[in-house]
Amino acid sequence: MFSYDSILECDCTILLKITKSTSWDGQACLVRKMLYGNARNESWKWKKVSKAYEEKFEKLIEHGRKYTDEIMEINGVRVCLKEEFLIGKGGQSIGVYLGLGRDGSEKAIKLFFKATHGDLAKEEKELLTICKTEELAHVVTYWYFDDTSHDMFAFLIMELCEETLEKFVARNTLDDLIKVAHDIVQQILKGLADLHKKPHCILHRDLKPLNILRNVHDKWLLADFGIGRILPDDQTTHISVERGTKKWKATESCSESGSSDDTKVLYKAESDIQVTGMVAFYILTKGEHPFGEAEQVRANLLAANPVNLNMLDGHPFAKDLISWMLSHKPEDRPSAEEALQHPYLKSKEQQFNLLCGIGNEPHVKKNDVNSDAVKELNKDTSDWITQMDIDVLNYLSYDRLKKIQFKYTSSWTDCLRLIRNIKEHWKDCPRMEPEAIKVGDPQEYFLNLFPDLVLRVYKIARSCDDLKELPGLKEYFKAQ
Repeated sequence: MFSYDSILECDCTILLKITKSTSWDGQACLVRKMLYGNARNESWKWKKVSKAYEEKFEKLIEHGRKYTDEIMEINGVRVCLKEEFLIGKGGQSIGVYLGLGRDGSEKAIKLFFKATHGDLAKEEKELLTICKTEELAHVVTYWYFDDTSHDMFAFLIMELCEETLEKFVARNTLDDLIKVAHDIVQQILKGLADLHKKPHCILHRDLKPLNILRNVHDKWLLADFGIGRILPDDQTTHISVERGTKKWKATESCSESGSSDDTKVLYKAESDIQVTGMVAFYILTKGEHPFGEAEQVRANLLAANPVNLNMLDGHPFAKDLISWMLSHKPEDRPSAEEALQHPYLKSKEQQFNLLCGIGNEPHVKKNDVNSDAVKELNKDTSDWITQMDIDVLNYLSYDRLKKIQFKYTSSWTDCLRLIRNIKEHWKDCPRMEPEAIKVGDPQEYFLNLFPDLVLRVYKIARSCDDLKELPGLKEYFKAQ
């Protein structure tokens, strides 16, 4: 880690060669002038937004007024490179510092050594510029890049965020994380869906809890695009030496040797998806990794052995999505857009509508025994009728307008047909009888009565093209 004093020392070494006869105080003054220019005693504005860094901003303003020669200005944003104003550490950068614009706006300033990481800084700026131009909602906003104001350093000015996902997971209880996990995962996937869209398919290549940030409005953003790459329209794979962070790499992005030598590995959009599955698992388990402890991750990853997956046994919807995203082969993983349609990321109303949509399809309504989908749906031989109150079933099976009692078999396709009929006709006429009170809200009633049905039906439909490609069901499997 580099501190303010070490940065001064770097520049002092250069100056000493030029000013050997100058006193230390004189040398330090020259360094400050080189870094910060002449001292300027000007007013400070501050539009308070951040809660996490409110105290640091107060200290920055106080420090800046007292020690004007320690304040540097980059494109109208003031920064002090003392360690107390360091708010983040980057693998490719010296660090991220608190910044305050002359207009009072809060910013983050990422500092790079030009000699070692100048090119990476430019590449990150180019990717973030594309993201800003296309107004990607879940990518950290880039404001300005400067690699000309200083001989040694490049500066990347960005939107200030409150905390990393790593910090968020560490400070919350497991119960609280489980409640919000689906929302965080959904936002990450929305960010990836935007990145992976043509014509500018951007591979992040370094997704991990440290590179996913929460802003003051509880919006989750993808950050740190230092090793990101743009895929040409005619390519689906980027080939390069192994890059990224050890625990957060996809199977195809790990060399068999386990060393970062000149061995070439693959990076695909699906690589980002597999790592996002690891991140989702990390949230739901408060910091665990699906492939085990740090020293076991690579071996288990290459062996397709997610040893900790049973930790999600109590969360079947999340487990199904994460298992899909963690698939060993890239072609077996969902795209970000496909993952976003998974029931785990859907509301109860959307889950119920999926059941009704399946129940409304001709093959299902007719219980067509020649349909592969119907065969799969009815493979479960358990009798759903026995799980219902018989009075409620009779009540729900009776058409009050036509005065007809419908009959349903024990097949699960008939169960779906009943659910569809209830949704369509529940409000046709007043329902004041005791049975109606037992049912309450049909959506809540059926989802509670058959808690595994949505996931089972979804998985079957996902694997049956004759179902998911039907006009009435496409919305449940394709990106909106």
